[in-house]
Amino acid sequence: MFLAYEVLLYLVFLVALPFFLLTGLLRGKYLSNFTERAGFYRSPSAAHDLWVHAVSVGETLAARPVIDEILRRRPQTSIVFTTTTITGQAQARRLYPEATITYFPFDFSASVKRFLAHHRPRVLATMETEIWPNVTRLARAAGVRLILANGRLSDRSFPRYRALRPIVGRILRQYDRVLAREESDRTRFIAIGAPAARVETTGNVKFDFTPDQQPLAIAPHLESLIASRPVLILGSTVEGEDELLLPEVELLVQERNAFLIIAPRRPERFDIVAGLLATTSLGVVRRSTLTAGREPRTKNVLLLDTIGELSRMYRYGAIAFVGGSLVRSGGHNPIEPAAAGVPVSFGPHMSNFREIASTFLRNDAAVEVRTAEELTEFARRMFDDQAARRAYGERARRTVEENRGAAGRTAQRILELLA
Repeated sequence: MFLAYEVLLYLVFLVALPFFLLTGLLRGKYLSNFTERAGFYRSPSAAHDLWVHAVSVGETLAARPVIDEILRRRPQTSIVFTTTTITGQAQARRLYPEATITYFPFDFSASVKRFLAHHRPRVLATMETEIWPNVTRLARAAGVRLILANGRLSDRSFPRYRALRPIVGRILRQYDRVLAREESDRTRFIAIGAPAARVETTGNVKFDFTPDQQPLAIAPHLESLIASRPVLILGSTVEGEDELLLPEVELLVQERNAFLIIAPRRPERFDIVAGLLATTSLGVVRRSTLTAGREPRTKNVLLLDTIGELSRMYRYGAIAFVGGSLVRSGGHNPIEPAAAGVPVSFGPHMSNFREIASTFLRNDAAVEVRTAEELTEFARRMFDDQAARRAYGERARRTVEENRGAAGRTAQRILELLA
């Protein structure tokens, strides 16, 4: 099985190589981290207690309360932290300055062996459902204990995994622990071959997110620019969504003398969204160019073209919209604005955060909007009704508080493997 997988992996790599080369040359992606992903490092080799893998920004943030709890209980723990994306790397370097930060190796046997020989981890904890055959097989063969944390199987991915149950089950049987977010996820992991005795429901660690209270470097400039105007935040917007939202939001900003903060999900969208904003009557300043005393009150939009600052922007919001949810992208995490006590809204396409979205809606702690018009109508209500705004914000914050605890349970299981 593993030989066939490796051959297939090389074939896919060769077919996709022209795309990666072209994208790397045009956008600066892939090429910069190729050597690390292939398992070649400039840093000296060193042994680590724990290897934590998180794909991108969301998983990197989710890992923070788990790592904080591990270090609180076992301060001497040495950590190598990997991500797959460039944005995840930037976030990891900001959040975990004491850890060794590098890229997750390609799942070729040679790359994985070089990674394991260089970093020598004792335990591997993968955040969410990252199942890589060669990483799993070779790490286990090297004596590494394995744990899948905050595991989730979506409605879309579950049928695919179930169809591959003989293969996936063989991989999952290598894990010491599989920690599922919900009971439905636990049932699904067992259905695709994970040993029932090793699968448990520990909750969603994303609820353990704590807002960073450190002020933004631009806080005085931003507060001067906002100048007491009500703020709408569009967080983690994606392709097709900005195009739907901006015409309605433009009318709202003009009508209510409001201020807009818009944060595209991916860096390659920064310039595209700047171009969309240039076709409106709105006065736009980019976060990367914001300086003290240089922006007049005619500016009523901040384009957040940086990484890692959105969560600290939410404190300024009278309402927040969580992107990736008006179009079929699966949605993004509503916990960050909720933890800041901001009224939360999102679209109907929240399959990636189905259980979290359901929890907020069940507690009347968020509003689902199906169109840009419904979003701006909710924004008008929050702008006009301070009591309703406070009530929504408080219910959102309380929902986060009531669902905490998964990070501690996850940290405990990891520490048991390190003992």
